[in-house]
Amino acid sequence: MSYTRIGREDWAVIARMLRAGYAGAEIARALGKDPSAVNRHIVQYGGRDGYDVREARRQKHMQRVDAMQSIRALKGPLLRSVVCLLKKHLSPEQIAGVMRLKGETLVASIIYRYLEERAAHLKKYLRSSKGKYRRRHGTKKREKAREEAKKRRIDERPAIVDRRERLGDWEGDTMLGRDKRVRIVTFVDRKSGYLMAHLLPKMRAQLLSSLAAGRFVHISKEKRKTLTLDNGSEFADWERLEKKTGMTVYFAYPYHAWERGSNENTNGLLRQYFPKALDFNLITPEELAHVVKLLNDRPRKRLKFKSPRQIFQKE
Repeated sequence: MSYTRIGREDWAVIARMLRAGYAGAEIARALGKDPSAVNRHIVQYGGRDGYDVREARRQKHMQRVDAMQSIRALKGPLLRSVVCLLKKHLSPEQIAGVMRLKGETLVASIIYRYLEERAAHLKKYLRSSKGKYRRRHGTKKREKAREEAKKRRIDERPAIVDRRERLGDWEGDTMLGRDKRVRIVTFVDRKSGYLMAHLLPKMRAQLLSSLAAGRFVHISKEKRKTLTLDNGSEFADWERLEKKTGMTVYFAYPYHAWERGSNENTNGLLRQYFPKALDFNLITPEELAHVVKLLNDRPRKRLKFKSPRQIFQKE
């Protein structure tokens, strides 16, 4: 579970999921927040039927204005004294302590906020201009290299997967619309072309894994063997997905879309109904399920004019 503060980036997601009929607990699970915090936020800014992102933005702005009052108090002789001590390389904590001995009411957080909001040019006088804490596991570059090294590449996949001789070898990807924060996640069985798809209301790898695992548990274990994925960051939580589904996860090489040909072809069929210019916020789960059913019941030439559902369910 993440911390409970509901950030600006979460407001639009809450509004979209409320319009789609999701309960507060489901929204909290999608955001990785505490359900009580999400429900309090919804009630505070209009409730289920009247939740308004603009009102949330207005109230947060007013709170920020109030917080700025403490910075406005830092002026005149007090401000000149603070700047003078900063230039002598005293820390904000030391400056606040010195000012309190002189009878001034000042805390270090006000000085830090003043530097952040009003006087960034004075930061050079701080003893350290770096972040407060060093990265625990090294640089981002090394961390990314470690994650890439964990991945199984497509050439490690069993040869039987390439031959499409069995059910249970899946390919996965996401589709973007006009709002890139909302996506359609697609999984396609290589042999039958059977499609599973769901909406991803927020670009979170953990959320994608949880929603996908919830779909795959309804598929029999015999039809869950391998999963070949795209290299997007939305699949960064692939190890959890592998553990929950029991499938072995492989990754295509970057910019090698043809290595997931079944998935790319099926995404092309979905584009007939959900073009790139469409805002996926407007799609309901029921509309997506209806289109998925149409495609799964459509006869395919490569299946000798049987449908993906017939092949997938028959075996």
